[in-house]
Amino acid sequence: MAFFEFPHTRTYDSDLGWLIRQCKTNQEAIETLEAWKADTQSNIDDIKQLYADIIAGNFPKEMADAITKWIAENFYDIVGEMMKMVFFGLTDSGYFVAYIPESWNDITFNTTEYDIQVPIMPDFGHLVLSY
Repeated sequence: MAFFEFPHTRTYDSDLGWLIRQCKTNQEAIETLEAWKADTQSNIDDIKQLYADIIAGNFPKEMADAITKWIAENFYDIVGEMMKMVFFGLTDSGYFVAYIPESWNDITFNTTEYDIQVPIMPDFGHLVLSY
């Protein structure tokens, strides 16, 4: 068997150097990632705390102000678009009817003293929207 035969099967001399280089490369990558993790861990903790505060309903003042401003600027447009889809009318037998889109299935339309009893509106025929 010759020393330089093909396929070369005596790689143990060069394998040790390759393994050492790979270990050094991996160690450098690990050290870089650990440094990055140490630098960004405080930011991650801040984001987690902000998320927990938002879930609990404790919005930062800047965020609450921005949300309030956005609602004030867009509320009438949003409700106006939704209300365009509701139609009211009378049936052939004279009953009041409201036609609403399927997206409003959480809202119930009732009439006082007909299909709902409301103590604050004892008169017959008031429209009540419940959700």
